[in-house]
Amino acid sequence: MHWKKVANKIFLFLFGVFFLGCAGGASAVPAEHCNEKLYGAKWQIVMIDNDRVSIKPAPFIRFSKDGRSGGFGGCNSFFTEAVISRTAMTFSKIGSTRRFCPSVSGEVERRIFSILNGVKWWQFDEDDNLVIFDSEHRLILEKSAE
Repeated sequence: MHWKKVANKIFLFLFGVFFLGCAGGASAVPAEHCNEKLYGAKWQIVMIDNDRVSIKPAPFIRFSKDGRSGGFGGCNSFFTEAVISRTAMTFSKIGSTRRFCPSVSGEVERRIFSILNGVKWWQFDEDDNLVIFDSEHRLILEKSAE
């Protein structure tokens, strides 16, 4: 019986992602403009899975319309190609500077780079945070006030 509840929650979540638009619910923003909020902004990574990220300086990513994206992973600067559609992001060619970081910041960075590999889904939640996820992992990013 438990698996039916889980299956229903997954269905409702995916329905919201694919059919209700880019703001996590019914939106006045046309679907073709959903990506516009992504570009140029500095998106600070605040959670990895269910773990709050509290290292300083904070890791972040910026998305560019030309497909080049990058940021700071907690220890090194990084760059990647990101093909972005209405509901998916495909990250490839992730590279970074090569500073050795054995501490917590190095572990956070390894987790981020591991998650930002391949095809991911994305959406804005009810607080306008960016959520990037797959079947196993989730990043929550908030727009930086810089």
